[in-house]
Amino acid sequence: MRAAEAASGVSEQVLMARAGKAVAEAARRIAPGASVLVLAGPGNNGGDGYVAARLLAERGVAVRVAAAGPSRTGAAAAARGGWRGRIELPERAEPGQLLIDALYGTGLSRGLEAPAAATLLRLAGAARRRIAIDLPSGIGADDGAILSPVPDFDATVALGALKPAHLLHPAAARCGHVLLADIGVAAGGCGGGGPADDGRAAAFAGTGAGGS
Repeated sequence: MRAAEAASGVSEQVLMARAGKAVAEAARRIAPGASVLVLAGPGNNGGDGYVAARLLAERGVAVRVAAAGPSRTGAAAAARGGWRGRIELPERAEPGQLLIDALYGTGLSRGLEAPAAATLLRLAGAARRRIAIDLPSGIGADDGAILSPVPDFDATVALGALKPAHLLHPAAARCGHVLLADIGVAAGGCGGGGPADDGRAAAFAGTGAGGS
């Protein structure tokens, strides 16, 4: 997927804007009127979360963002700069009615540290609905392994294409309903076919070219 993004010729900022818009639209459909807590990680998954938070706030949704540290990519830092609200510490954050997991997505090669995993479980357990961006944090993208404790999500917004973990157990059971978001990246998806060929994912195209 990263190779497909690089080959697309579209900037990281534009892709992030499209991804964040898809997540914001999914949040409004799944939990209309709910208060939202976004858990933002340091990479581009976190950047998607900042964009979603900004767009939801612009729509009048009560949104809070919790992040443990600074953004580590230029695109994510720019998205964080676009968020005008305060940023809380995850371990001190109160739950929202909807939790958006924007911690790591497909960027993990090992599990979350125990305190971070415990915080994710606490906040997810207290939320009425849970959405993950690309993948729930704590899942191996390529093999579907559970790398650290992962709560059950109501929905996962898959960006551009399905990843193996969306289809492979035990990870697939944690993803909930998989919403496939078209962010303008041509990727073949799993198993050599189109990204929605499996039938588990619902196509979710609402990410216009502007992304905001």
